[in-house]
Amino acid sequence: MTKINTLPASILFVCTLNSIRSPMAEGMMKSRFGDDVYVQSCGLEAGELSDLMVAVMREKGIDMSGHKSKTLAEIADTSFDVVVAFNADAEAAVRAVFDDSDTEIDIWPTPDPTKGAMDVRAMMDNFRAVRDVVELRIGKKFG
Repeated sequence: MTKINTLPASILFVCTLNSIRSPMAEGMMKSRFGDDVYVQSCGLEAGELSDLMVAVMREKGIDMSGHKSKTLAEIADTSFDVVVAFNADAEAAVRAVFDDSDTEIDIWPTPDPTKGAMDVRAMMDNFRAVRDVVELRIGKKFG
């Protein structure tokens, strides 16, 4: 992942349902950079807001309770300087939409925190781990 010396004007984060990973990234970017960059997130499908995502983001002082899921199809006509995909399915969809443009496409393979967890405590730990990885990647890429 190459660090960008100047902040791009617009960034899109894409995951499967726009309910965990991509909204986490959107919230962190908006918290960190405010109006200095236009940030959106979407999914291949629109999923329900994850209460656990909202809870772990609240731990960082970021309120995601008002997040509304969007699909890539809903915003495919919008141009972005950088698009980040969080899994292989999102990557394929992003490439289908943005490959013929000047958009920089980055892939940040990030596991779905709902997979493999048995109880709420373990799931919260999974969500925190994903949140922290996303935060680290944002810091490395955008400052």
